[in-house]
Amino acid sequence: MEINFFNDNDKSWNKFLIENNGNFLQSFEWGKFQRDFSKKIFRIEIKEKQKILLRAQVIQKKISFKTYLYIPYGPVFNKNVSSEQKHKIFDFFLIKIQNLLQKEKPVFLRIEPLNNLPSQSKFHFQKLLKRIQPQKTLILDLEKTKDEIFNDFNKKTRYNIRLAQKKEVKIKILSDYSDAFYRLMEKTKKRQGFRSHSEIYYKKILRIDSKDFKTNLFLAEYKNNIITASIIFFFGKRAVSLHMASDYNYRALKAPDFLHWKKILFAKEKGYKEYDFWGIDEKKWPGITYFKKGFGGKEIEYGQAQDIIFQNYSYKIYSILRKLK
Repeated sequence: MEINFFNDNDKSWNKFLIENNGNFLQSFEWGKFQRDFSKKIFRIEIKEKQKILLRAQVIQKKISFKTYLYIPYGPVFNKNVSSEQKHKIFDFFLIKIQNLLQKEKPVFLRIEPLNNLPSQSKFHFQKLLKRIQPQKTLILDLEKTKDEIFNDFNKKTRYNIRLAQKKEVKIKILSDYSDAFYRLMEKTKKRQGFRSHSEIYYKKILRIDSKDFKTNLFLAEYKNNIITASIIFFFGKRAVSLHMASDYNYRALKAPDFLHWKKILFAKEKGYKEYDFWGIDEKKWPGITYFKKGFGGKEIEYGQAQDIIFQNYSYKIYSILRKLK
């Protein structure tokens, strides 16, 4: 086996990801987006006799005076390799990544995989209960007919969609940014007490537009007021719903239900096979989870996250500081 780094000019990176059901967070475009915010990105490939076995996009993150490495929803393995081969490939990957990135001196490598990782014994590791990315999500099958999809929604969700239509809520689809989105996000953030990204973050997201990766902004309008907004990503066969915000004063109009339905129809019409609601958690987000489950879909649980520890002493200090926060 051999390991290689991809350079920024080689846009063939996505082909392997799409063929092997990789997530948009491992895409070439997402790496470029992270670099726009001064993050170091390493695109790593493992091959054997010209056969690609694995690709991983690694993001360098800071913790106080040190750094760690992060692989969101990766690495992406060739779907045709056996379980035994995965073990060998993963061991090889961990050894090589530590050697190749030695000058960066990472404390640990955090991996949040799509599927459970192969076991390994060459490094210390810590399994994690908390993740940066969602542990669970709901995936809607867009290969069903429009009527089948709608009829799989629960009774209340169907009622809410019809109510929004009756009240003449209108949906706009934009390929670029609108400052109405951030105004709604600020209101939602204050009401629900969560953190959001900067406005420039959302602006740059909506500038992503390539053959493989596209974004759109959906806005729900009522009497010339934008009352709900959401960003949708398209990568591979999947549409992913992210960053929804709404005006609480208009909650009786049920615009969020209607907006999701319009996004689902839009994704289906564009030929995408799946619609990802991006994260459910009954304990952490009970209200949001209840809302999303109203649309049906299959519940997916991703593999358990792990920290592969390179510097034991520094990792212990990091763990203590995390508990104190």
